[in-house]
Parts: sequence; C-alpha cells; structure tokens
Amino acid sequence: MNKDKKSAVYMRQIDENLRRVYQEAANEDVPDRFQQLLQRLKEQDQKG
Repeated sequence: MNKDKKSAVYMRQIDENLRRVYQEAANEDVPDRFQQLLQRLKEQDQKG
C-alpha cells in the first residue's frame, strides 16, 4: 500500500472514531446540576 492510501485509511479511521466518541457524548444525559442551572436561568430570563 502506498503512502497516500495509508494516509487516507488512517484519516478515515480517525474520522470514524471521532464521530463515534462525539455521538456517545451527545447521547449522555445532562447532569441534574446543569438542568437546575438551566431552569434558574430560564426563570430569570422570564422575569427580566
């Protein structure tokens, strides 16, 4: 396999791994403390 093809394979593997990790992080639940903070900010926004 020549250098350009190896590079393309590595880049594709990196891309796939980054997409998988990002998707896993995006699917995680939002911690309770952040949900509470968001709720307080919404309430302040509605008052002001």
